[in-house]
Amino acid sequence: MAIIVEFVPEEDTLAVVTIKETQSASLRTTNAILIAALLISSYFLNVLFVVAVFITKSFRTTIYLMYCHLSFVNIIDLSFNIFFALIFVANGNWYLSNGWCTFNVAIQEFTHLHTLFVLMIIGAERALGIILGPEYVTHGDKYLSGLRITVVSLILSFVSISFASVVFMSVIPIKPFRNRYVCGIDGGGPVGYVIARLIVYFGCLAVILVAIGAILQKRTASSISRNTQEYAEFIKRNRAMQEHRSRAKLMILITCVFICIEGPYITMCFFYETYNSREFSDISIDIPQDADTLITWLKFVFPLICPIIMLSWCNDVWTKVKEVMCCRSYDPPTIGHMPGYRDSNEIAPVMTVVGGEHGPQIKAENREYQLRPNLNPTPSVTSYESDAPSSVTQEANLPVPTTQQSSVASSSPSVSTPSPSETPKLVKTEVKTPRNTPSKIPRQISQFRPKN
Repeated sequence: MAIIVEFVPEEDTLAVVTIKETQSASLRTTNAILIAALLISSYFLNVLFVVAVFITKSFRTTIYLMYCHLSFVNIIDLSFNIFFALIFVANGNWYLSNGWCTFNVAIQEFTHLHTLFVLMIIGAERALGIILGPEYVTHGDKYLSGLRITVVSLILSFVSISFASVVFMSVIPIKPFRNRYVCGIDGGGPVGYVIARLIVYFGCLAVILVAIGAILQKRTASSISRNTQEYAEFIKRNRAMQEHRSRAKLMILITCVFICIEGPYITMCFFYETYNSREFSDISIDIPQDADTLITWLKFVFPLICPIIMLSWCNDVWTKVKEVMCCRSYDPPTIGHMPGYRDSNEIAPVMTVVGGEHGPQIKAENREYQLRPNLNPTPSVTSYESDAPSSVTQEANLPVPTTQQSSVASSSPSVSTPSPSETPKLVKTEVKTPRNTPSKIPRQISQFRPKN
């Protein structure tokens, strides 16, 4: 009886298989830790941006609410895509049901398409402000109110849900991809679904490119008005336009990041579904393992980079985040004390530098203030002018010692000595003297000193 000897390949021996399984388990553990860290940090930054906007009344504008909408889409992506990928990697296989696998694919389609829709709305709104000019920026509610943007967002959300719900039909096969850590559309599906999605994607990109062209158009220099009363309005319009352009450039940056990070994954899915569709049954394509894993990892990074860009670009939001996180205020400190109350109203001159036809000019305004109650007024400097055209007498409520009163009365006949029942007063007198006779009265007396 002949003995049959069978040979087994070296890679199928028990020792090699054990080593491969050990390496695979170690790799799964590393990937699970990295995906968990990515998931937690992305959740934290997106929620932090949304909270910082909603707790500040001045941030609840149309543009910031649209960027919060983008953060909400990222949170949905984290909850139903990256979290499912973490479960897939930790277990080494897809242990959820086929229904959850189909739901995972639908969420992917929804987040990709709706992110483009949100960027398209932001670009259209910013481009409209650039075209209409400061009139739209200062009175934007007349043209595009928050209610209209909400209605448009709901319509586009319905379109995104409609395209994503097609994957629940039985004609589209779904399977989990081991190298992608997520589920996807398998071969054998209709190519018409791929073409319909391509048309919508290219339409959104076309609108975004038109909006970017309007935002980056050449600026027109605005001339300053000769009327000084319009300077405040001129500065207000310029600041509003600068803020408008800054948030528009943020949209351009996020769009470029989305194309560079999410674009390779979307393109790979389109190629795989097209070449493996039922219309091209004689042609099949398979994605290499390393490329499939690398492109999927690149897709996972977008929900982390997007809030980092928004927080870095919006300095006002980042300042509010630091105040909330560190429990501190970044407002400049107040130096000095506030004026209080005074018995009689005093006039404080306020000097303002304004421009005009003949260069800078100083404009003085009188502003009333009062000192705090029970506060002794500070004695003012008393000056005597010898060249005054007429004599003017002013009284100031300043107590004067008896010795000072006698000295002042002897030097000036216009100073009257008050009775003991009255409050002592210092009388300021300006006496007209001849031009040729030098004045014997000092120009300024800053302090009275009693005689020895």
